[in-house]
Amino acid sequence: MEVFLDESGSFRPSLPEDTGLASVMAVIVPENQSHSMEGDFRRFLIDLPSDAFANGEAKGSRLSPGHVKQLASMLNRHRGIMLAPVTVNTALIKPSFFEVFPQRLRMVLEQEGQKCLHNKSRSEIAELAKRCANLSPEQLVRLITYTKAILRSIEGVSLFYHCKKYHPYYSPFKVVLDRAGPPNGREELVFKQILFTWMISMTKRTPIKGVKRIHNDSHPFVQLYRAKLDGADMLDVLKMLRGNIEFANSREIWQLQLADMTTAAWAKSLLDRRNDDGYLPAFSLLHRNTVLPQDQPMGMISVDEAYSQMEAPAEFEIFRKLAELGGKLLPCGWDEE
Repeated sequence: MEVFLDESGSFRPSLPEDTGLASVMAVIVPENQSHSMEGDFRRFLIDLPSDAFANGEAKGSRLSPGHVKQLASMLNRHRGIMLAPVTVNTALIKPSFFEVFPQRLRMVLEQEGQKCLHNKSRSEIAELAKRCANLSPEQLVRLITYTKAILRSIEGVSLFYHCKKYHPYYSPFKVVLDRAGPPNGREELVFKQILFTWMISMTKRTPIKGVKRIHNDSHPFVQLYRAKLDGADMLDVLKMLRGNIEFANSREIWQLQLADMTTAAWAKSLLDRRNDDGYLPAFSLLHRNTVLPQDQPMGMISVDEAYSQMEAPAEFEIFRKLAELGGKLLPCGWDEE
């Protein structure tokens, strides 16, 4: 199973009177769906005008309302492709969060480091923990949003890809992020290490959901990734993701280009809640492919120590109404084996 992530918007905290939305989108592309999706996506790219490209690469930020709707309709034809968006309203972030969270993150990393068997690993994580105090507010918000998007995609696979045609693709579980800097640069390595460690901590506190009727002892997903914590069943995220988080250049990976365009399309529709620019109608189409419930259509989270899902402010009620217009497109039916 492969998951590709990209972002849209600024993660820098904004003023309360602003609507500072930023999003991370995880696009789930199972290997058995990749060929047909790639064919449709490349045909979509061929039809784009020249002004949709920057330095030879198509960019979601340059899509017109018509092309955003075309992209969303294309995704609707592929039930096996799902989207796991996470949205943050940076205007709602409390300043006190940035005083508390770096030390909280440092403590978690230090605790994880103490569990390492090798001195080298312990020292590496100890050094990583020290760097947490130097993370900017923008980096902290990005970290939480990416972490939540990856976990949301894992939960999406657990819930919606349960039928037999997806069983062969549960392992390896590969996560690919769009590279912004030089390969294996310090910022990339630090981000990946913190992301991985923080994700493990989050799943210990809030285990990823499954469906008891489906995820019995014989189900392959359970057999691969089940673990015990204090006598309770949970998913072993360490086993799932160790060595399977990587950065790549979107110029070379079509799935990252798809993630870029889908993230931008999502962000454009959210920012156009009065439909001043014509992007709003695409939201109902995009939402059909998401792992999100209809009562939480934006996938908005609070950025605090709980990093929990939250109700969107009243001015975003239009998105709940739009989500109710179309039914969900799921890879597997609930009764499908």
